[in-house]
Amino acid sequence: MNPLFRSPYLSAFIWLLFTTLFLGGTAFLAMAQEQPVSNTAHQQQAMDISKVLRCPMATNLSLFESQAPIAHELKAQIFSMLEQGDSQDEIILFMVQRYGEKIRYQPELKGSTVALWFGPLLLLLVGVGICLGLIKR
Repeated sequence: MNPLFRSPYLSAFIWLLFTTLFLGGTAFLAMAQEQPVSNTAHQQQAMDISKVLRCPMATNLSLFESQAPIAHELKAQIFSMLEQGDSQDEIILFMVQRYGEKIRYQPELKGSTVALWFGPLLLLLVGVGICLGLIKR
């Protein structure tokens, strides 16, 4: 007999450890499995919506790319809203109302976002103008 298992306390501890790991692992796998998607059209729409929205937690990642817990919650909420019959525009509007305009990857063109849309073009034109001015000198 192995001298490691001579102690009844150690044998009981090892038996309890293996039992806990086995049962805990199966419980974890059962919780980690997602429920099957009933409608593939809703699934595709949810993926499309999650690609145009930014994750509030992860920097510079879409909801589709992010693995943050809030991203998983928002993706589930998008899917449930699609199952309830909400359209893509209604879902995006809901998310914008809840998290602000910064949740969109491409904000709407309005007075407060004009600099976001035309600022890079203006900077490019100024840079080209400065370069041409320096070359002509």
